[in-house]
Amino acid sequence: MPDSIPESKIKAEIFSIVIPSFNSAKLLLRCLEALEKQVAQKSEFEVTVADDGSTDETVEMLAKFQLQTELKLQWTTIPNSGPGNARNAGVAKSSGSWIGFIDADVIPHPDWVETAIKLTRQNPDAGAFEGRTEVTQRNRATPFTHQTENIDGGRYPTCNFLVRRSLAHFHPAYRIPFREDTDLAFSILASGFAIIFAPELIVEHPPLSSSYSRPLILARRYYYDGLLARRFPSRYQLELDAHRIFGLKIPHLKRKLYAIFALSQIIFIVMLLFGFSGSGFILSLSAYFAGLVITAGASLRYANLRDLSLKDWLVFVCQLHVLPWVMGFSLLRGWFDFRGEAEFSGV
Repeated sequence: MPDSIPESKIKAEIFSIVIPSFNSAKLLLRCLEALEKQVAQKSEFEVTVADDGSTDETVEMLAKFQLQTELKLQWTTIPNSGPGNARNAGVAKSSGSWIGFIDADVIPHPDWVETAIKLTRQNPDAGAFEGRTEVTQRNRATPFTHQTENIDGGRYPTCNFLVRRSLAHFHPAYRIPFREDTDLAFSILASGFAIIFAPELIVEHPPLSSSYSRPLILARRYYYDGLLARRFPSRYQLELDAHRIFGLKIPHLKRKLYAIFALSQIIFIVMLLFGFSGSGFILSLSAYFAGLVITAGASLRYANLRDLSLKDWLVFVCQLHVLPWVMGFSLLRGWFDFRGEAEFSGV
């Protein structure tokens, strides 16, 4: 590949932004308004919304917004089949050689487009860039909200991701917003391209609305780990959800914490049922409370604790005991259902 791009081609090239959306009209409008306020010239980029079969006022909002905006805005609607498939449809409708993926629930900084264009021009050999995703409006966060953060890189969320068009294809089997972005990143890396972390490419990700059902829904998503593990067995085991604890890189940290807590529950129940006492009972009780506290701490790291009601706390504690089992069942089910999936062999 050339070290630089001819000036004539730079002027002609357009940068494409693809936004998948499902029943998120209000959030999508906020995102589009942020794109409208970009410092980059409107002629330098286009915006494609990939409507994933929404049943709210998404299409009506887009039609109304298009009449009053200077953005090069277009959209396409597909039957509901997950954000990965929606993004594929958005890429097919776009014209740029580089695709910027953001989600309807993020707010790109005013220089996001300008920074994205600069990155793609200065690094012509890269396969993709992952930007910095910051959790904002933390006063709205509870154990029942959802927010995405990526401040150090290596997590590859496609709510803030630039990718070469030739590599911008999501595996169609992911039917919900989970693991499809990691699958894309692993396919890019496995194809020999680099993914560069760009902390200057920033979007804000405020918490989604609070719902008691949300943690259970999020735990069930681990069904798709079975698909990711079959397609990229080595990277899945060594790189997924890795966190550094005291300098030690630990993959699958959340899954391991849940497994330890589930095991401590089993041991504690066995001790109660069989009437064990003494040091064994004290040890099992200590292990159970340690697992409870550690798991709770991980779930509460964003939460605004001052605004939690007694009911919130009761629901939260009850859910903590159930979530490891929901996750575990989903993992086993996915591992079985995707047992025939072939390992990734190239784009």
